[in-house]
Amino acid sequence: MVRRSVGSWRPESAPGLLSWREEAGRPGEQQPGQAPVALPLGALRRFVSREGQPQRRPLERCELCSALLLPTHRHLLAPERRQVLCVCDPCALLFRAGSQAGQGQYRLIPERYRWLRDLELTDAEWEALGLPVNLVYLFYSSPAGRMLAFYPGPAGATESLLDLDGWQGLVARYPLLGELLPDVEALLVNRVRGARETYLVPIDVCYRLTGLIRACWRGLSGGLEVEQVLRTFFAELQEQAEIVTTAAGRAAPDLGEGEHDTGS
Repeated sequence: MVRRSVGSWRPESAPGLLSWREEAGRPGEQQPGQAPVALPLGALRRFVSREGQPQRRPLERCELCSALLLPTHRHLLAPERRQVLCVCDPCALLFRAGSQAGQGQYRLIPERYRWLRDLELTDAEWEALGLPVNLVYLFYSSPAGRMLAFYPGPAGATESLLDLDGWQGLVARYPLLGELLPDVEALLVNRVRGARETYLVPIDVCYRLTGLIRACWRGLSGGLEVEQVLRTFFAELQEQAEIVTTAAGRAAPDLGEGEHDTGS
């Protein structure tokens, strides 16, 4: 369940990391219609706990059949609850394309990572989206029936209530953005400290990033620790991501059976 954040934190209260307008030398602005709405904290804690104390990590079990899990395993998403489940390979097979078991309340989260290295959104394109931050992920939500944007920060992942009027214009210019798998794949944009990086990633990667930021944030601006966490996170992401072009004629890489499942 989506819940409202508690406390007085606002997107413009942390200069630099969150507000791209402040980095550009312009004052931050409160966006109309925006309220702090956070993702479930349980989904964030599980990702952070795996990062922070791997030596103490208890044995994990499949959340469908209770079988022991390998350190690397697949994830399912329950779109209505935005809940991530850890599953074993046999259970993940049930959610491949064409399987009736995979057309219900769960979606198999893909494993592809793509770095759109030639896509550097201009300030004008960014402002057309109406997003006031430097770090954001966007995905198509089947339950909501539209694109959603979330801002990772000290309060968790805060949902933008803006209309994202400029999204269709971006898809028209960069058709690859239209290939995002609903619910389970996100566009992750990093503009922190002058970066201009754009990725197409599994949604659980965004949950992990949000959990790391929440765990490491200090004071109003985040502190040096969170900046180092961001540098390390995106350096590792670039290492494992396939570099693709945003040219309209580029074919998307083959995902293999099951990764195209966007069941309803």
